[in-house]
Amino acid sequence: MIKEEKEKSIKYDIQLNEEQKVAKEQILNHPFSFIHGRAGSGKTLLATAIATDQLFKKNISKIVITRPTVATEDNGFLPGSIEEKLDPWVVPIKDNLRKFYNKRDKWDQLEREGVVEIVALTHFGGRTFENAICIVDEYQNLSKIQLEMCIGRLGKGSKMIFCGDSKQIYLKSGQKGSAAAEIKKLEDCKAVFIVELKENHRHEAVFEVLELLNN
Repeated sequence: MIKEEKEKSIKYDIQLNEEQKVAKEQILNHPFSFIHGRAGSGKTLLATAIATDQLFKKNISKIVITRPTVATEDNGFLPGSIEEKLDPWVVPIKDNLRKFYNKRDKWDQLEREGVVEIVALTHFGGRTFENAICIVDEYQNLSKIQLEMCIGRLGKGSKMIFCGDSKQIYLKSGQKGSAAAEIKKLEDCKAVFIVELKENHRHEAVFEVLELLNN
């Protein structure tokens, strides 16, 4: 009873729309999920909403965040620790965590305690993430080898959510094909859920302009 009252007391700042709610139910029933959609379709927002909700309901004990450090331009050498180097790349995920539950001090505390862990892909290998939700953002910029490495990290009681847009592949020349091309092989796997979000969460002109640019 106390646990139920505590869960009900959590007030989130954003509510999921209907397509996100349907996807959330399926994501919670699959160890691996791939969320596709154009820019602004709420892919990362959905993943962070699920992770936040499951953490605060104590269904998991950890949120793990990673993404490939691939850019459209060369930013040169970034100083600092691994965490500091990765921080600019995970700003969109942190923004979504705070957008869904706007308590910056709480998120900072959880990060310091290791409950929210930002992990560079170079440090993903060899890890096992148990009782956690792992968010792999911009997964379309993973290579097939990196995709396989991420999948192999999932431990018991965990789920891994991949977010990506196949129209935003920024792999450098010479790198092997995007992981996005491999997903069709998983369509019939019962352990995998694949969904494409279609509603626009940004300015109403975004989808129209992007559509014209890609024709």
